[in-house]
Amino acid sequence: MDINKKRFTISVARKLLHMLEGGTVPSSSLPHWIVDELRLEGLLTGITSGSRVSYRLTDEVAFSRYIADNYTSGNSLERWIDVLLNENNDLQRSTLVQYTGDSKTVKLRTFRGFLVNCYEPIAAKIEQEEFLISPIEGIAVFVQKPEVFYIPSDVVVVGVENGENFSRIRCQKHLFGDRKILFVSRYPQSTDLREWLMKIPNKYIHFGDFDLAGIFIYQSEFYKYLGERASFLIPEDIDARLRTGNDVLYNTQYLRYKNMKIADARLDKLVEMIHHYRRVYEQEGYVVAK
Repeated sequence: MDINKKRFTISVARKLLHMLEGGTVPSSSLPHWIVDELRLEGLLTGITSGSRVSYRLTDEVAFSRYIADNYTSGNSLERWIDVLLNENNDLQRSTLVQYTGDSKTVKLRTFRGFLVNCYEPIAAKIEQEEFLISPIEGIAVFVQKPEVFYIPSDVVVVGVENGENFSRIRCQKHLFGDRKILFVSRYPQSTDLREWLMKIPNKYIHFGDFDLAGIFIYQSEFYKYLGERASFLIPEDIDARLRTGNDVLYNTQYLRYKNMKIADARLDKLVEMIHHYRRVYEQEGYVVAK
């Protein structure tokens, strides 16, 4: 794609700020590249009204952090917009660099690592220092040095795409049984999580949306590198849920993913169901209210 078409402009920022403030925006008003990026991050979902589709955010906190880390150099959207709209038009290049990464507002990355969580304590190590991962509800732990982060080999790592599902893991315990599980957030998106998984022997389960895009993410970012050590979570009741799933989102994804090769044969039945019902199911539906 032409890099100029992926510019993070004030116009794009204003629409995102509107959603951050609780609003929705029509699907036609956002560039495809930012829609695709935010959907892959699990930060954006579609709302259907007749033949029209609008977008809303799924996790305002995770969204703010993602935009700050990748587009606004750690600043809030509102502040970033204010700086670029400076009425005196006398911003120096150094100021632009401070607020946008450079004068052309390129993406940049300000920290590395990933969030982890669990509902039962898990022993871990950073280098040779042992500690216990045991956050209370509402708290997660950010691993800043994944290259020296170690967990017991019998712990199953579950990668979670969506922010709401990650923040409410205790409401989804019914999906994972009695296994020792360390939940990891796919946000902020980077290769850090995958590189860590490639260095450890643990099994990996991908918990994402039950749609073609979610399967693509799993196959291209995890199964391709981890092989049979990776698997895609397929709940026992997914057939019933797909029957009443989201048909608009299926239609939106179909053209892009209709010829996707299914490398992991364990996904064949799930893909068949998705195409049979012509519907998909978003993982937030598995969050059980307390």
